[in-house]
Amino acid sequence: MLRRLWFISVCLAAGLVAQEGVAPTVAPTIPQLAKDGDALYLKGDYEAARLAFTSAWELAEQTPKDNPVRYDILKRLTSVRAAAGEFADADNWLQQAITWRENTLGQKDHKIADDLLISVGLCRGLKDFDRALAILRRVQSLHVEAYTFNSGAVADDFSRIGGVYGEQKKIDSAINSIDAALAIRTKLGGPLDPALISDLDRLGEYHTMMRAYDLAEAAFRHALVIRETLYGKTHADLISTVDGLAYALFGQKKYDAADPVYQRLIGLWESSVGKDHAMVAVALDKLAVFYAAQKKYPEVRDALERSTAIRARFLALGLSQQATQAFTEGHLDQVKAFYRRGLAVLDPPNPINEDLRAQFEGMLKALDAPPPKSAAPPRKTATPPKKTSKL
Repeated sequence: MLRRLWFISVCLAAGLVAQEGVAPTVAPTIPQLAKDGDALYLKGDYEAARLAFTSAWELAEQTPKDNPVRYDILKRLTSVRAAAGEFADADNWLQQAITWRENTLGQKDHKIADDLLISVGLCRGLKDFDRALAILRRVQSLHVEAYTFNSGAVADDFSRIGGVYGEQKKIDSAINSIDAALAIRTKLGGPLDPALISDLDRLGEYHTMMRAYDLAEAAFRHALVIRETLYGKTHADLISTVDGLAYALFGQKKYDAADPVYQRLIGLWESSVGKDHAMVAVALDKLAVFYAAQKKYPEVRDALERSTAIRARFLALGLSQQATQAFTEGHLDQVKAFYRRGLAVLDPPNPINEDLRAQFEGMLKALDAPPPKSAAPPRKTATPPKKTSKL
């Protein structure tokens, strides 16, 4: 009744305005509010987008309950709240969207599974892992009914379940779920199916956490064969698997087998990001730990000297940027201080940083040099007096 009275009053006011010759304000429609909300959402203005979508929802609630626009706006509200990190609010809107599908299209509508998977992601964001697992089991039952047990969708569900168990630190359960996913994928696509890679890498990580290094080695070797088949021997996508394989061999004290794998890891990083990149330093640190376990101390020193030199270079380059900014602002004392600090960082000298050291020394030399003497101004000669004309 109140809504009806409000609507009548708005109409009367609009009529009066029209009689006075002023154009009435057009109330926004659901499509326009949705469009405005989408534009704000894409700009990252999540709060303004939420307000637009909320206004659209208030209008959608006045439409028939089976109107698909209801579901559409609810999904928009889910997305914008999730983007803002408000997972509980996002899940509230999503559950309303799921309820709409269940009531309108039935409990077994195939798109319900897609919405439930979004809910799983929200539960993981809220650290509600038990609820996430319960929802995943419902999703899996829907997928089994729709696609049969031996399907990619069900394998994906096992992989997701393994991921949730992994977040709960229930590693044995995680391994069992990943094994189930791998069994289905292998049956569908064979042992070299690229779909196996992600699960094999995670299986290797889980076995490493359990110190089952032999099983980890098998998983990483399997993944590496598939990656090499796809990308060749030197592609950057091999790095994570090679890293895992090196550690699995190290864990078994297979030092002779592990050494070339660690060297390959460093080579892959060098070829993908450059020889003086920070990630090369990280790989060198791992190599140093590997050599230390074998008491190969000269090799440890070489690896650590190089990793330290790489890190020193990064710090020195940052100081160089600060010196440039100080020069732009005219603070010459600060410029000198930054370059001197950079030289201190680069001690002791290392061939990696010879060029940078020479550059810093050259800049300091130029800054400390006395300014050139200006040439003496020419002497002014007296201007001869003007001759006066004789009268």
